[in-house]
Amino acid sequence: SPLKIIRPKELSEILSVNPVTVWRMEKRGELPPRKKISNRTVGWLESDIREWLENRPNAVDHNND
Repeated sequence: SPLKIIRPKELSEILSVNPVTVWRMEKRGELPPRKKISNRTVGWLESDIREWLENRPNAVDHNND
């Protein structure tokens, strides 16, 4: 299947969290590495996010957001 890039806004929708929470999760090293698409554009490979979600524990602690 073709590579699909998930942009930060779309990732926040997939995870049902605020975009700022995506940024915080990334800063804490909780997300797979993102890809730089252009100077001002970043995203994640859909396959990386899918694998990350499958291996993530069900219980998520959002108390530190």
